[in-house]
Amino acid sequence: MSSLNVTDLAETVMGIIQDLPKASIQKLVSAWESETEVTKYNLEEITGISGPKIRQLMLLVTDSSIDHSVLNAMFVTGLVAKSHTSENTNDMEIVWTGPGKISAGVRSTKPVIEEMLKSAKQGETVTIIDYRITSNAESIIDELNTCLESGVHVDLIVDKSHVNETELRKCFTEKSLTKPTIYTRKDKESKFYKVHAKVIIIHDRQMLVSSANLTELGTEVNFEIGLLVSGPIVKNMMALITKMIEEEYFVGDDKQ
Repeated sequence: MSSLNVTDLAETVMGIIQDLPKASIQKLVSAWESETEVTKYNLEEITGISGPKIRQLMLLVTDSSIDHSVLNAMFVTGLVAKSHTSENTNDMEIVWTGPGKISAGVRSTKPVIEEMLKSAKQGETVTIIDYRITSNAESIIDELNTCLESGVHVDLIVDKSHVNETELRKCFTEKSLTKPTIYTRKDKESKFYKVHAKVIIIHDRQMLVSSANLTELGTEVNFEIGLLVSGPIVKNMMALITKMIEEEYFVGDDKQ
């Protein structure tokens, strides 16, 4: 065993689980269960985490005195305990678009969005509210089209403009037989009115609230900040959006 006793080791594992994104820990557990050798050289690639936040985890993984099967069991148990606790709490993670040379232990916007879309299951709904969506966010648009082809519903609430109309045709009409439902404001309250919110919701279980538009600049170039949230507050957000659609604050193209 390690120089840590079992209690200290368990407390260290729980601290890491609380500190790091659940998805990153799940990837680590999956790697162990698939008998992938986890080392200091591939730990960042496996978890998607870099910088100071991963150092304590790296110390555990590279400690040859710790039985990895015991460590794996502790992480699995810790994840289960965290899931039970989080049923009534909100789990939040900072997400950003920023300079690649800065290692802050924070995941990037583009891969987070791609991962969110990949998690959507047949029959679920992906709801995206955004001021601007363009086809040059190519990998994200491809994932959205894959969602549509897989039986996932995609609802887009966007600002009503010629730019969006043109770009959305490029994104979907020319690529997929299955189309998203597109909502815009039926009547502008004033000439200054814009749909300026930027939210991605996967069914009612996860959402990203971000400053980033779904464009190449927003997801890869600009300095953007967002919060990835799981928990009951996502249902509250979805209820708000549903209410706005029910009361025709936003309406589909067929009702314009």
